[in-house]
Amino acid sequence: MKNLFKKIVLLILKRLAIDRMKKFTGKVVAVTGSAGKTSTKDAVFAVLNTQFKVKRNEKSMNSEFGLLLTILDIPSGYSSALTWSWLLLKAAFNSLFKDHSEILLLEYGVDKLGDMDFLTFVAKPDVAIMTNIYPVHLDEGQFENVEEIFQEKSKIANALKDGGKLILNIDNSLLYDFAKSWGKKGVITFGKNEESDYLVSSAKTSLDGVNFMITHHDIKMQVSAPIVGGYQFYVLTPAIICADIFGIPLQNALNTLTKFRLPPGRMNIIEGIEGSTILDGSYNASPEVVKEALKTLKDVAREADTGREKGEKPHRRVAVLGNMNELGSDSKTLHELVGAEVKDSADILITVGGNARLVGEIALGKGMDEKSVFYFDTALDAAEFFKKKIEEGDIILVKGSQNNVRLERFVKEIMAHPEDAKKLLVRQEKVWENL
Repeated sequence: MKNLFKKIVLLILKRLAIDRMKKFTGKVVAVTGSAGKTSTKDAVFAVLNTQFKVKRNEKSMNSEFGLLLTILDIPSGYSSALTWSWLLLKAAFNSLFKDHSEILLLEYGVDKLGDMDFLTFVAKPDVAIMTNIYPVHLDEGQFENVEEIFQEKSKIANALKDGGKLILNIDNSLLYDFAKSWGKKGVITFGKNEESDYLVSSAKTSLDGVNFMITHHDIKMQVSAPIVGGYQFYVLTPAIICADIFGIPLQNALNTLTKFRLPPGRMNIIEGIEGSTILDGSYNASPEVVKEALKTLKDVAREADTGREKGEKPHRRVAVLGNMNELGSDSKTLHELVGAEVKDSADILITVGGNARLVGEIALGKGMDEKSVFYFDTALDAAEFFKKKIEEGDIILVKGSQNNVRLERFVKEIMAHPEDAKKLLVRQEKVWENL
């Protein structure tokens, strides 16, 4: 879309969305952070939607456009002026009518200064969830450093309506300090930190899912969900807190989460060829998330090996890691930090992209066997190579950024049932085919 036309469309949509929000009488729940926003939003949706009429933004439509399209109930017109002309008419019509949802559940995606101002001007939250603050979106024209990221994302707290609730993950050091310094009521904290209002402990994961304990005052809750990764409690705990805020019986919320599934590309289990198992994290990647994914690979492989017959071959741990984008001048250092984690978590490393090669070089420097490290420029080249190397029992972690990496293409090539790709993988729409 041409820049001038894009600005005009954005301006019109913003005006229409504001008009519609003036008629909205329900509650707004907003999710922001550097990682895990969509998964957290979907977990909150799964719980709240059991007792309320909830509308959420689809997939990861969390930008300025995504927020407006969600409020106005229209899809994107992408780069077609003709399509946008029709959609603007539809948006104008929709803006005349009240949205009868009881809860509007929105992701607030922020990748440059001023983004949060725009989002909160359109829709001020009653409940705001901050998942974490990590070094992402550090390219030119984005953020200078992680402190600047925090300053922009934390504006969501100041935008809360009177009596609003602010849910913070205080295992994240920036959010811990923020919770301590926040001078208003309504802060609810969670994490493994002993000071958490919702204290998490005993998190364990296997290929069957994750389970952990939450302690809140004198209440103890055992939480289980069929999603992989001990760190997924950061996704699930805000859903429990929201259940509490909105008066949903906690046992109902716990029962709902036992059936919760993550969106495509967020560490989902997919059956691979030759009896392998894929941990599909192909949606996106950032340094802290990749390190957690590597730990998950190690954990689930160890759990899968428990109880195997003496002398039986353990599961091979395979890490397929692509470039991590938008890291700016820190890119080299952050790729190297991930590389330092690989040797303890994987038996085989396959990298995709020039920056990801740094991961392999550091892994070799840490003592990984050079016969177990392979470099490729594209996802399809990597898949063509590895298809001939897969062994029964392999557990294969796939993690990389989306732009110019597209590791869902790797996953599709090694899926046991590629006919299910449109249902199980990210970026399967036509608009992505030629990108």
